[in-house]
Amino acid sequence: MATYNDKDRIGFWLRLYNRLEGENYNVESWPDDDSSKKNIDALCRNGSGRTLAVEHTLIEPYAGSKADTDPFLKTLGALEDHPLLKQQGYMLIASQPVGAVPRGIKWVDMPQMMISQLEAVLPGLPEGLHTVTVTGPRWSLDLNVSKRRTVPGDPGRFFTARVYPGDPGPELIIAALEKKVPKLAAASADKKILLLEKDAVAGTIEAQFDQLPDEPRIHGLLDSIDQIWGINSVALESEDVIFTNQIFPPLYDHANYCSLELGSDKFWQVSR
Repeated sequence: MATYNDKDRIGFWLRLYNRLEGENYNVESWPDDDSSKKNIDALCRNGSGRTLAVEHTLIEPYAGSKADTDPFLKTLGALEDHPLLKQQGYMLIASQPVGAVPRGIKWVDMPQMMISQLEAVLPGLPEGLHTVTVTGPRWSLDLNVSKRRTVPGDPGRFFTARVYPGDPGPELIIAALEKKVPKLAAASADKKILLLEKDAVAGTIEAQFDQLPDEPRIHGLLDSIDQIWGINSVALESEDVIFTNQIFPPLYDHANYCSLELGSDKFWQVSR
């Protein structure tokens, strides 16, 4: 399994961004190599001379994530993008609390029972957040299901996640903004982009970002840069796949949600 550093991840994201936007940016320099100064991570330039200032940070997972990873991946996580659970024109995200998978049962028996129950329930759910209970002979799980419309003709996606224990709310995002935005805002570039990376299966950056307080200090930070993109790198090192999504300013049709398989260069995007 490959191992990638921060520069690799920024480069992979830029490659995906270029495919999405029809651009040809390349990393021109890594200003943060000079640790004596507070510099941005990467300065990028395209063939027309326009520049991107890019700052990257990892949004750390909650404590206890690793111990819960194996049972999650063998149960709800095994349902990721299952063809029977995808719905045309919708993005669905099913999540379960950390520690919800009971011990003492065969986890590999759970996915098929979950699929049969979800397949019957999901089409009838309206847009929004819902609680869907799935059960087996010795277990019961309450799943949080988010259903969001994309655009007609989109083949649909079914994503899985875990609910943070004691939801950390927006605090991790606020800390990242306060630490990273000032030096990004001070950079000289045509566009200034903050990358928030998630490399754990649990939770979503989008959900944490949505909880940011409506306060002048937050608006001031956001207004001093151009864009914030989320990076989902859960499958980067195991499958060489990277996902990204524009978080700020928000695109309510999620049309910029896309992925790239690095080896095959296969590009996927929510249909516009």
